[in-house]
Amino acid sequence: LLLNFVGFAQEPISKNPPVKYSAKPFGSVAEEGDKKDILKVIDIFMTAVNSKDKRIFDSVSYKGIQRIVTLVDQDKVKTTVYDNDTLLEELKDIDDGFRERYWDAAVLTDGNIASVWAPYDFFKNGKFSHCGVDLFYLVKENKEWKIAHFGYTRNKLCN
Repeated sequence: LLLNFVGFAQEPISKNPPVKYSAKPFGSVAEEGDKKDILKVIDIFMTAVNSKDKRIFDSVSYKGIQRIVTLVDQDKVKTTVYDNDTLLEELKDIDDGFRERYWDAAVLTDGNIASVWAPYDFFKNGKFSHCGVDLFYLVKENKEWKIAHFGYTRNKLCN
């Protein structure tokens, strides 16, 4: 039995799609109405981060979510999973002069789930600190989008 499993594992999983598989991919670029609603949630999230306001953050995210941070430093990659309640605590230690912004967000949806992928930059006390990509996973429940998970890369080498 184990030998059969080992042989099966060597075959690429993506090689044989289901017989009734549709060539149309699951999920698609968000329609304008959903995209607007989803990006409004991301904008509120950024307001929460930039204002360090936990009440605002809690209004657009599920309780107990985690964030994943991937940091690249001198060709070494470090990935860490954090309890998200620590985010605003960390930001409290930074002087008032910081700002995060994002742009060119790609929004994909499939039913009641969505992802947002967007480049961002972060400034501390008016000086560039780092940049990377923000990735948000959202769920629509009772006609309302909320952030269920997010992560980001962190890089000092942005053009």
